[in-house]
Amino acid sequence: MSRGGAGGAGGAGGGLGVFGGPGIVGVGVDAVSVARFRRLLERRPRFAARCFTEVEQTDAGCSTDRVQSLAARFAAKEAVMKALGAGLGAFALTDVEVRRTGGTDATRHAPYLVLHGSAASLAEAQGAGRFHVSLTHTDDVAMAFVVAEHGEAPDGPGADAAAVAGSAGSRACAPS
Repeated sequence: MSRGGAGGAGGAGGGLGVFGGPGIVGVGVDAVSVARFRRLLERRPRFAARCFTEVEQTDAGCSTDRVQSLAARFAAKEAVMKALGAGLGAFALTDVEVRRTGGTDATRHAPYLVLHGSAASLAEAQGAGRFHVSLTHTDDVAMAFVVAEHGEAPDGPGADAAAVAGSAGSRACAPS
């Protein structure tokens, strides 16, 4: 079983903890140049439809800068690949969906992941059931950091997504 990140992600090594409990499957980080991503979207308008789900595109459209939001989500998709020890092309980019929580508490709008298709299958094969994701962006760079953890996805903000997507071979990964 491949562990850690690919492409310089700085894998977590690990697997099961010292006492056989849950542990880290892998860690992935990715950074995207916002200006370069903006030029890509201008040159190839259908690129967004190929890489992002309708939910992601709609959510990004509500942001102050749609391109910064999409660039951060693109970085998250690549960071998930790295955390699962897979390279670019291991699954369709739309197989990783970045969603945001609702509500009014401190975790309002926190990102979480829903994996579909091949990404969900790879996560299951790796034993990754819980993902922690952090996104950030400036005018210049968008970054994502992902930790894939052994075990089942917890109850919480992603649980509704799991119920909706469960029959379609998807895996919701709620924030911790």
